[in-house]
Amino acid sequence: MKHRRFYSVTVALILLLSVIWAFCVYSLSDMAHKAVPRVPADKIPSPLRTLVLTPHDPITIDGDAGFLGLNTSTGISQGSGTASDPYVIEGWDINTTFGVGIFITDSHVYFRISGCSIHDTTYAGIYLLNADNGTVIGNDCSDGYNGIYVGGSNNTLSDNICLNNDFRGIFISGSDNFASNNTCSMNMRGIEVGAIRIELSNNNCSYNEIGIGIYSSSNIIASNNTCLSNDYGIYLTRAGPVESNSTRLLDNSCSSNAEDGIYVYYSSNNTLLRNTCALNIKYGLRISDTYSSGNEMWDNTFVGNNGAGTTYDSNHIQAYDGGTDNWWNSTEGYGNYWSDWTTPDVAPQDGVVDVPYEIAGTAGAKDYYPLTTTQTLIPEFGMMPLVVMGLLMIIVLMGEAGRRKAR
Repeated sequence: MKHRRFYSVTVALILLLSVIWAFCVYSLSDMAHKAVPRVPADKIPSPLRTLVLTPHDPITIDGDAGFLGLNTSTGISQGSGTASDPYVIEGWDINTTFGVGIFITDSHVYFRISGCSIHDTTYAGIYLLNADNGTVIGNDCSDGYNGIYVGGSNNTLSDNICLNNDFRGIFISGSDNFASNNTCSMNMRGIEVGAIRIELSNNNCSYNEIGIGIYSSSNIIASNNTCLSNDYGIYLTRAGPVESNSTRLLDNSCSSNAEDGIYVYYSSNNTLLRNTCALNIKYGLRISDTYSSGNEMWDNTFVGNNGAGTTYDSNHIQAYDGGTDNWWNSTEGYGNYWSDWTTPDVAPQDGVVDVPYEIAGTAGAKDYYPLTTTQTLIPEFGMMPLVVMGLLMIIVLMGEAGRRKAR
């Protein structure tokens, strides 16, 4: 009997914890579909600034030889920037009202810049010019003109904070660079790229004019980034005569922006997959010009963009296509989820709406296989898991109470 009682209590406890977990997850997923205020409180504080760091003058390194002379006057120490164990710049508070906080040019040795607070600069907190093999991690480059400016190859930027800059949070040129888990908010531009083979992942680019700007670039992968409450979430376009192409936008959240969630201009042969565009004032996704062609968009989620409700309205269509030969479905017959176009699905009942979704714009484009549900499972379940698990918990507890009474 003791074993049975222990089993019943254990099952009830598991169900109770499951209800609590499901409620929290549902609440968070529901909040994700609600509008985010366009402008937060005046300025976002810079967390690293609250730490006690050692003040230091601006640091300039010209060429590999500039890393020599390892002492506190240069701000450089040895190990471990790796390959193998080269140079580190770490833990400085740099306040300069002129130029650049840390400037590295024409270098190819491995180095790491970490844990520095660089602020009030007139050009950039950290500026890598023709500098390769750098790791820039955990720095605060805020309240200047540009936060971090990278030109070179094989550089990694992660966990940096770039807030309240007059122009860009982060700018990346060159090739084969990586940026992940950076916070770039309250700038004019969050992250901008003019490069080839760049990966941007898990960055938060909110409350800017443009969250992520990709200009005249190719082979860019932007995944799992958050671009909320900007003017434009992601801006994919050309700068000068060279268009952007072969970019993959995957699993990004581009919601509650004052203009479009994703804006495409003079950009071809790009893939947009599993992005969420919700509650943008204008279109969730806009392809604006006839020169943008061969773009493929499927498995994306569009909710409440351009004033759309739950019923299709030609005055509130959620996407615009002014391009040529763009595809709004995969070759396997998957389209996108549109919150204003989820029925009918009867012939056959296969999770695809029987009638195409007509997209605004001169292309006359259609999503021929609009999905009846989002591909994000938690919001689709709604409150049902809570109800089911709650009933199961009640049944278990009532059964246990009945056994006690019988005894």
